[in-house]
Amino acid sequence: AALSVQGKGNVEIELDGENELKSGAYRAGLEKNNSTSAGTLTLKDNKEAGSGSLNAEGGALSAGIGACYEEGTKNIIITGGTVTATGGDGGAGIGGGDGGGAENITITGSTVTATGGSAMGFGGAGIGGGSDGRNSDSNGKNITITGSTVTAKGGNGSAGIGGGVAGIGEAITITGSTVTATGKYGGAGIGGGGFDGGGNGNHITITDSTVIATSEGVGERGNRGGAGIGGGCIGNGENIAITGSTVTATGHFGGAGIGGGYKGSGSNVTVSGAAQVTAIAGK
Repeated sequence: AALSVQGKGNVEIELDGENELKSGAYRAGLEKNNSTSAGTLTLKDNKEAGSGSLNAEGGALSAGIGACYEEGTKNIIITGGTVTATGGDGGAGIGGGDGGGAENITITGSTVTATGGSAMGFGGAGIGGGSDGRNSDSNGKNITITGSTVTAKGGNGSAGIGGGVAGIGEAITITGSTVTATGKYGGAGIGGGGFDGGGNGNHITITDSTVIATSEGVGERGNRGGAGIGGGCIGNGENIAITGSTVTATGHFGGAGIGGGYKGSGSNVTVSGAAQVTAIAGK
């Protein structure tokens, strides 16, 4: 890897000026694997707010920031600065490698662009799980975005924010932020991943934010659409709460705007606090 975080301790990286990390095959751009790192990785920009930046690009089957091939990741904090993270084929932009999930990803006061890779046919989430490789963990859990501007685009079969291919997107909290999230080929914009056994989107909370969440494209193997916010294809969308926000959620090919993906169901969706919500089901 271009830079790898290991050991039990916490690591802080101060972003000063423009920085770039690019790795070869099977390695993440900025690598933090569950098997070798137990602590928290914090990317911060304290000296001159907004002046520091990082562009991290993973190799094949690996994340831009997070795990390498067949590895998961957890405990990543981005606070301040501008971060661009691009996964290799099957890797998340920020999160798991191919066959790996992601949890406890926190973005605060930052500008983040995260893109899952998918050139080989299967993708990772923009922020969340990687593709469902042999280890079959492609979930994205406990993702928190506060006071930030985030653009997240999933690769084939993955959510913009949440699950990778067939992965669950759970406990996703967006507060005081501007977020554009796009899932592809059965992945929800925000929530579960798609393809054959779509992932559920559960406990998604949006407060005082502007959010555009879209599921787009019909995938391979007869896959249909995901929800804008909620389940991926064949996945359910549950416990979705929107408060005081402006939200546009668009599903694709049988996916709800907010709720379940194609053949999935939606339940316990609440809108309050003078929120303006446009939900468009996929045709």
